[in-house]
Amino acid sequence: MIAANLAKIRARMAAASREAGRADLPRLVGVTKMRTIEEIRSLVEAGVHHLAENRWEEWEGKRNALRDSLGEKISWHFIGAIQGRAIRKHYRPLYRVDSLDNLSHARILSEQASGNGVKQEVLLESNLLREPGRSGFLPEELEKGVESVASLPGLVIRGLMIMGPIPDPSGSREKTRKVFEEAGELWIRLKGHWPFLGELSMGMSEDFEEGIRCGATEVRIGRLLFEEGIV
Repeated sequence: MIAANLAKIRARMAAASREAGRADLPRLVGVTKMRTIEEIRSLVEAGVHHLAENRWEEWEGKRNALRDSLGEKISWHFIGAIQGRAIRKHYRPLYRVDSLDNLSHARILSEQASGNGVKQEVLLESNLLREPGRSGFLPEELEKGVESVASLPGLVIRGLMIMGPIPDPSGSREKTRKVFEEAGELWIRLKGHWPFLGELSMGMSEDFEEGIRCGATEVRIGRLLFEEGIV
């Protein structure tokens, strides 16, 4: 089932890329929160090697359970809320932290990465929706955020991560499209100043095609990969 779902998702990704006039196909990051080790193994065997977790403890457990030849193929992303206490307790070097949301957390993560002797790759999460309770740098904070985070010894910025709005019950994608268009324009502008901002992580199961049409270099997909009959 997972392999069949993946084939359908990749076909939809390719169609969205063609519609946008793009020759490239964005990276697919499989979101494995609440999934079993067996499901994760099936996903990796099907060809998805970039995986993401949103809780440090759950990532640590899965990483430890997958210390074999198959697990060596996995590039782990962290996409959840960053909490200082959890970073200090559970951080270990991983492929990338995609949800770096403020300077305070950046400093803590830099200390932990430096203590482990690595330069940790990160994305800056941006709060384009400006909704209360949402984490991330506001758009007007990003330039200063890039400069400040880039100066920290343990971190390397690779781009931005964008969270879309809650899906409209009517099925309308208008709000999502506006947010993603703004994000794509913001990313291009920032990349003009800082060429190292090469990644735009944008789009999930509900809206990954809109993300691709607006320039995403990678999309984060969970339930469409694992559940039957919904792709």
